[in-house]
Amino acid sequence: MKKVLSLVMALVMMLAITGCSEAADDGVVTVGVIQFMQHASLDEAYQGFVDGLAEAGYVEGENLKIDFQNASGEVGNCQQICDIFANNGIDLALAIATPAAQSAVNVFQETDIPVFFTAVTDAVGAGLVESNEVPGKNVTGTLDMPVIADQIAVIKDVLPEAKKIAILYTSSEANSEIQANEAKAAAEALGLEVLIQTSSSSNDIPQVISSVVGNVDAIYIPSDNAFASAMATVNQAAVENQIPVFCAVEAMIAEGGIATTAIDYYELGKQTAAMAVRVLNGESATEMAVETQKECALVVNKTFAESVGVEIPAEVLENAATVY
Repeated sequence: MKKVLSLVMALVMMLAITGCSEAADDGVVTVGVIQFMQHASLDEAYQGFVDGLAEAGYVEGENLKIDFQNASGEVGNCQQICDIFANNGIDLALAIATPAAQSAVNVFQETDIPVFFTAVTDAVGAGLVESNEVPGKNVTGTLDMPVIADQIAVIKDVLPEAKKIAILYTSSEANSEIQANEAKAAAEALGLEVLIQTSSSSNDIPQVISSVVGNVDAIYIPSDNAFASAMATVNQAAVENQIPVFCAVEAMIAEGGIATTAIDYYELGKQTAAMAVRVLNGESATEMAVETQKECALVVNKTFAESVGVEIPAEVLENAATVY
C-alpha cells in the first residue's frame, strides 16, 4: 500500500510541476523553488526571495516564472521535485532548508544550473559547498546560523536563577544537531547543566516536552523544522506543564517562546535574491562566497512568558526590538 501511495504522490507532483513548467519565453527567467516544508520562517525566506527579485526588476508574470514546490517534509519528495525541475528546464534553483538544498545539489551539481540555498545552518557540513569562502561548485546562498551563545545568554538574562536547561531537537535534522551541540557548549560555559532530548517526528513532541518537566528550569529549541511546524503543540505542552521555552527563531517565539536574538528570515531571503541577481548579471556562483546575516535582534513574547509564569525583567524588555 505504501508503494502505491508513493507512486501516486510522485505522479501527482510530476503532473503539477509539468503543468506549470512549460518552456520559458525568450527573456523570461525560470526559477525552480523547492521548500522542504511549510512553516513561518521558511515561508518568510521564500517571500523575501521573491520580493528581492522584484526589487531588482525580475517580476513574476512579466520577465520571471517561479515554479514553487513544497516537499512536505519528505526527503524523497525533494529528490523527485529536483529531478522534474531538471527534466523540464530551469534557469536557476532556490532550495529552502538543508534537505531541499542537498537534493538540489545532488541533481544539479554536474549541470550549468546555479543552485542557491537559504535557511541552511552549515553548508560545508551538509556537503553543499567545499568552503563558505569559495564554494567550488555552482552553488551558494545564505546561512541561518545565529549567534547561539547570545541566545543562551538571553535565557540567563530572563531566568537568572536557572541551573539546568533541556535542548530539544529532531534527531533526523543535521542543522538542529549542529545548533544543539553549540548551544550545549554555550550553556555549559555559563554554568548551566544541560539535558539533550530528541524527537523522531512532530508527533512525539508533547511526550518529549513532558519527559523533561521537573528536571530542568527551561527548554531551548534550535531552528528545527519539525518543532517550528508544530509550535502550537509546543505552546500547549509548555503552558500545560508551566515550563519556559526559548527558541532560536522569531516566528517560533511569536507562536510559543519567551525570547531570542533572532535571524530575520524575510531579509535572509532578500539577501539570497541579491546573490541570484548577481549571477543572472554574469557573475559565477562557484566563486561567490556564502553569506550570513550580519545582525540579530532581541525578540520577546511577553504574553507567552506570562502564560508559563515568567516575568520578563524590565531591562530585557527595554532592549527588545520586538515585543509580542
